[in-house]
Amino acid sequence: MQHLRKIETIFEKEIWASIGAFDGVHLGHQQLIGSMVQLAKKMGVKTAVITFYPHPAVIIRQINEAYYLTSPDEKADIFDDLGIDYTITIPFDKNFANLSSEEFIQKLLFSIPITQFWIGNDFTFGKKRSGNTEVLNHLGLQYGFKTKVFDHILQNSNKVSSSKIREWVLSGEMGSTTNALGRPYSLIGSVIHGDERGRKIGFPTANLSIWEEKILPPAGVYATLALIEGKIHHSVTNVGFRPTFKNNQIKPQVETFIHDFHKSIYELPVQLFFIERLRPEIKFESISAITDQIKKDVLHAEEILKNAENQTSLFIGSSKTTP
Repeated sequence: MQHLRKIETIFEKEIWASIGAFDGVHLGHQQLIGSMVQLAKKMGVKTAVITFYPHPAVIIRQINEAYYLTSPDEKADIFDDLGIDYTITIPFDKNFANLSSEEFIQKLLFSIPITQFWIGNDFTFGKKRSGNTEVLNHLGLQYGFKTKVFDHILQNSNKVSSSKIREWVLSGEMGSTTNALGRPYSLIGSVIHGDERGRKIGFPTANLSIWEEKILPPAGVYATLALIEGKIHHSVTNVGFRPTFKNNQIKPQVETFIHDFHKSIYELPVQLFFIERLRPEIKFESISAITDQIKKDVLHAEEILKNAENQTSLFIGSSKTTP
């Protein structure tokens, strides 16, 4: 698969394309894209996903805090696993936001021989979201392409959406998040040097440098699976501010204790899959109290992770992603 970072000429006879932000690439996205790929392969047609970075909402609503479920590279890796031939990540800015719906389609068709668009039924495009499925159908008659429209996937009678998944991640509802994504929510980061407090109390942790634009689960302790150099390891991860230690920490930190693991992994990428929240972050009165609790956390996590490890088929897109 080719990952293009702007609209470029694609020298193919024809392309079927899906357009959207696709943040998280949840089950609804996967069904839409998978259906397109399956039929396109039978017809001998190449496929593309056209997406955006920054997310249009970040520019239009001037969002300043962490917002993303997936980075552009994470999304591209998942699209690759789904069988897409081209991922086109369009740099989204105010100028692009001011394109009319027709100007947007013209811009795509000038460089990409799109003969079919595959979209969700709530798809909008163009300045002030002026374009919708009806407009796209009309433009198709004018410019010679077809439009395939897909309905939403429902979870407990609710529409699966990236915005809902963000709410679940931010509230620590990792089970609901996993069900909607079709895989556990994950964070990817390189291992950096910390203050080694965990090592001093018998639980060495790997501190991760996480992309600042990616949303974190709430402060707390989590049962996680750590993917390191292609292998899955059981781990217990703390997200938060470590209130037991007075460190004037402003930003939340992600650190993980990897069970029965003794290899140095500084500067290596680690992908953490969040399976279940064990408890909130607590300020302990003594070092012995914190070590006793960590022992309980490790045992609790082991019970949970024995079952989760068998779900490695859920880890779509994880084999290639790096921070």
